[in-house]
Amino acid sequence: MTSTRDLLFALTRQRFAAAHQARVEDLCQRAPVDWASVCQVAASEGVAPIVGVNLAACAPEKTNVPAGVTARLQHALFENVALKVERRREFGEQLIQLRARGYDVLLVKSMGLEAAGVYEHSWVTSARDVDIILRAKDVRGESPDNAQFRRVLDGTYGIENGDRTGHHDLSLSGIVSLPFDDLWHAARAVRLDWAPAAAYVMCPENQLWTLCLNSCRKRFFRLKTLFDIAETVAHYPDLDWEYFAKLVRTSKSEGIAFAALRAADDTLGLPAEARPCVSALLSRRRAFVLGSIVTLLLRSQSGRVARTALQYASFTPKQRWRSVKLSARRLSHHTAAERADAQLPGE
Repeated sequence: MTSTRDLLFALTRQRFAAAHQARVEDLCQRAPVDWASVCQVAASEGVAPIVGVNLAACAPEKTNVPAGVTARLQHALFENVALKVERRREFGEQLIQLRARGYDVLLVKSMGLEAAGVYEHSWVTSARDVDIILRAKDVRGESPDNAQFRRVLDGTYGIENGDRTGHHDLSLSGIVSLPFDDLWHAARAVRLDWAPAAAYVMCPENQLWTLCLNSCRKRFFRLKTLFDIAETVAHYPDLDWEYFAKLVRTSKSEGIAFAALRAADDTLGLPAEARPCVSALLSRRRAFVLGSIVTLLLRSQSGRVARTALQYASFTPKQRWRSVKLSARRLSHHTAAERADAQLPGE
């Protein structure tokens, strides 16, 4: 049986070259393909649209894709195109309101990649929400309180705003300390062709850094996060790797960045000129350890528990302790909620 993951690694890319097409066709001819698994994984990991488009570019007589699979992937593409149009309309209206109330809006993750031009088309991946960070000051130069901040986004569909100064996806709920003021300082304003109000996107190095942090949150091997990292590195051939190294070392997240970039390279591939820069992020010993774990996980196709081990290996001791405390708090919260649910009315 052809590996579902190997097939998806070859298909999940914007620059689907002849070599990638040949790889897909070879995998399909080499052994039977579990097409139900291909559809399920591509959809659940946010890459069904680009997978369907690239699979359709292959020779049908060499891939032998069942008609039902082609229809499912085509439906995923059309559905995502319609969803993105509606999402842009909703967010465009919200962006006008936010700007009118004095908020600057920093686009992160998928929306940031769309606005920065990393995504050649908005439909290439499926995103369930819009991730933003807000910055605001009132006329006296004071930040608005949290209650006011929350009211601005009340009733907004599909927007994940984190808090006034940061975003839990990027800081891993506080495990990594991020200088959000610096992120804003290096950000640039962009004019969106589908919204009358301007927004901000991160500089390429900060964008890549936060994608690596989000990849860690997803345990490094989710296809959409791998795609986002690989496409960002490819989109910015003049990326300032020295500045990037300074960023990750200052925040003690160089292990996370290395593991995320190494996972992206070993699955989807990074430009050859980027690999020495990735290796230079860590000492040879630590790079060997983390790289070996990535290779082992890919070979064994290990699950959630094993990938959590890579998370902890990429952390510093202090970050591991923060993660343990965070997990304990969450477990305590869930346990208390379960006890409350188990009680009879009036108990």
